[in-house]
Amino acid sequence: MRVLSRIAMAIVCIAMLTQASNVNAQSGARTMNGSAKKGSATKQATMAKGTTSRAFTNGFNVPSTGLALEGYCPVCYLAANKAVKGTADFAHDYQGVTYWFVNDSARQAFIANPKKYLPAYGGWCGLGVAMGQRFPVDPTNFKIVDGRIMLFLKNSKVDGVGIWNQDEASNLKKADANWKKLGS
Repeated sequence: MRVLSRIAMAIVCIAMLTQASNVNAQSGARTMNGSAKKGSATKQATMAKGTTSRAFTNGFNVPSTGLALEGYCPVCYLAANKAVKGTADFAHDYQGVTYWFVNDSARQAFIANPKKYLPAYGGWCGLGVAMGQRFPVDPTNFKIVDGRIMLFLKNSKVDGVGIWNQDEASNLKKADANWKKLGS
C-alpha cells in the first residue's frame, strides 16, 4: 500500500511539474487561465519590505518572506525526485516556516509526517554545513541521500552537489556532526 501511495504521489508531482512551469512562466502571480492569484506575489513583496531576515527561524534557511524552499514542494523532492514549485493555495506552516505544495494530497502527506519531508540541515547547503558554514542554496540543486532531501549551493562558479559527490561519505559525516552545532 505504501508503494502505491508513493507512486501516486510521484505521478501527481510530475503532472504538476508541467502545470507549475506554465504558472511560473507567467510571473508567478497568475493562474493557468490568466487570472490573478489571490495575494501570492503581492504578499511576498509586502512581507519582504521592512521585515528582518528570518534566515535562522528555528535553524531553517528561510528568507524574510517566511517561505521555505523558495516555494518548491518538499513532498515532490522525495515522491518524484523533482523540484516542483508549489502554490500559495496549498500552503502549510510548520514550526514558524511556510511551505507550499503542489496540491492538497502533497500537503496532507507533509502534515502526516513533516520530518520525513523537511530538508536536511534546515535547508542550508549540505556542502556548506560539512565545512561548518551556512551557505544559501539553489532549491533545484538537490539530491536524496538515505531518504533525506539535501540542498546545495549552485552559481556560475560553484556546484555544491558536484563537490559533495567527490567524497560524499566524508562530507555526510562532517555535515551531520557540524549540524549539531549550527542547527541551534
